[in-house]
Amino acid sequence: MTQKANFFKLGLFVIIAFGLGATFLIIFGAGQFFKKELLAETCFNESVQGLSIGSEVKYKGIKIGSVKSMTSAAQVYQTKSDYVLVIISLEDSISLGQTGGTAKIRIQNAINDGLTIRLSFKGLTGVAYLETDYSVKDPNDKLDISWTPKNIYIPSKKSNMKQFGDALNLILDNLASINLKGITLDIETLLKTLDQKANNFDIDNISSLAASLLKELKDTNQKINTAIGSTKVKRFLDDAQTSFAELRTIIETAKTPLNKAINDFQKAADSTKNMAAGLETRLSPRIDSLSSNLDRLTKSLAATSGLLENMVWLNSDKIGLIIENIETTSENLKQMSKDIRRYPGRLLFEKPPEKINMEKKD
Repeated sequence: MTQKANFFKLGLFVIIAFGLGATFLIIFGAGQFFKKELLAETCFNESVQGLSIGSEVKYKGIKIGSVKSMTSAAQVYQTKSDYVLVIISLEDSISLGQTGGTAKIRIQNAINDGLTIRLSFKGLTGVAYLETDYSVKDPNDKLDISWTPKNIYIPSKKSNMKQFGDALNLILDNLASINLKGITLDIETLLKTLDQKANNFDIDNISSLAASLLKELKDTNQKINTAIGSTKVKRFLDDAQTSFAELRTIIETAKTPLNKAINDFQKAADSTKNMAAGLETRLSPRIDSLSSNLDRLTKSLAATSGLLENMVWLNSDKIGLIIENIETTSENLKQMSKDIRRYPGRLLFEKPPEKINMEKKD
């Protein structure tokens, strides 16, 4: 009876423990089961050593997803390519500093604004993760994607290690392209040429010329010392000192009159300034009045001009007829003037007098 009771307790304990474990998994794991995710993919043209499934995907140090799978683009899309295809799972609440109703819209806006992804490493451990951030587009980072991605495609960027390796390889290639052997031969040839030139120098002649030059410099120095110590030079220096002393006395004497003249000039300037201010105060109202009168006169002239223009435009036909009559009257007066000059008697008679034949009859 006791043994059956122990088995019952043991079975009850196992059932309770299993139930508690299942409850614990349901409570703390339900969020993972029902959690929405968004798939995206990217390609790398470099080794992804250190990156594994489950590695973190971060945005400025904040985790936004994880690596879901890593494979080759040739295997998935059946195309010729040596790129590494990495599919990542992003959280549905991802924002990346963008706005939008869904995570897909926010990620697409971020890609349009220059979002890129690159391989990064945690210190010196060799453990890799993916880091996303905004950057300026570099043509060297663009990969040739000849297929249509199944998921959202995030452009990749070379990792710092890749950039460092490329720069180091470039430096090594440049060093390898240097013709060290030719440079060494050129240096040896230069040294030989210098040695030959040095052997061709006449050292003895150069030494004698240098000694002669030093002797001439010594003699010149002695002559200069003798000239400076002569009586004429001393007398000249004394005269110059006396002249400078007299010049200083003249300046000190003229200092007071100059200061007085400057003060008088300053007073005159102040007086002129005050007078100009007074004239401005008195004339300003008159100038303003004259300006207003000129404005009114200008407006009156403009109005008169407008009236004349309207009057001419309205009576243009009458004015044309008047001008035509004036021209006709002018022509008539001109004709009458010609007739009067030819026949002055028309002023007294209605008709011109008959012509008198002055010729003598035979």
